[in-house]
Amino acid sequence: MQTNHPNPHQTPAKPTPAEPVPTEQVPTEQVPTEQAQERQASREQVPGQRASAEQVPGENAPGGNAPGGQASNEQVPGENAPGEQVLGEQVAGAKVPGDQEPGAQVLEEEVEGERSEVLVAAIEQELSALFRRSRSASLRLARRVHPDMDAAGYALISQIELGSGAGVRASDVAQVLGLDKSTVSRGITQLETLGLIERVGDPDDGRARLLRLTATGAERYEAMRTQRQTEFRAILARWNPTDLSDLGRLLTRLNTDLG
Repeated sequence: MQTNHPNPHQTPAKPTPAEPVPTEQVPTEQVPTEQAQERQASREQVPGQRASAEQVPGENAPGGNAPGGQASNEQVPGENAPGEQVLGEQVAGAKVPGDQEPGAQVLEEEVEGERSEVLVAAIEQELSALFRRSRSASLRLARRVHPDMDAAGYALISQIELGSGAGVRASDVAQVLGLDKSTVSRGITQLETLGLIERVGDPDDGRARLLRLTATGAERYEAMRTQRQTEFRAILARWNPTDLSDLGRLLTRLNTDLG
């Protein structure tokens, strides 16, 4: 069997390089991001329609707070969140200005009632002091008219003086002063004895008698009244006109209510 031996003097043949087989390059497709999809959808959106990436009102987007959609925990229009419901109940139960709870109203009435009682008690105390001074003043003024006239006689002659001229009925005097006829009768008798009043016929009723001051009684009473007014003016000179007006108005109201 013949064996081929390589010739050492022969130049070895260069190997022929293998021709590369052309391969088809597939372009790498870039996966659009979510934001790019939204921008693309907004450009391709048909007027009057919403892109599929945008959330339909009332629905939650799959991605939670993804752009274009509402968060899954976002409140649906028309419904109240639990916290808002509690707040609404608190607001509904809150006190409206101007309204009062029954308990508060009762408490306020009790406070007003107690305050009124305190005020009335203070007024009553002041009026009691005024009445005591008035009785003392009446006796002092009565003595100015006549030394033997008492405080009851001063009240009678003051009322008779108001009807000077034609005169007044004894029954009318008793009614104004709130005295019974017997008391008035005794007082009139005393004033007649002192020469301060007199009885005259009633021009409207020949059987009736009227009371009026005598000339002496009128003169003495006028002197007493002038002195009394001088003293009052001296006391009230420290009062301003507004206080004097209020005093006169309130005294008139008090006398009307007491009557």
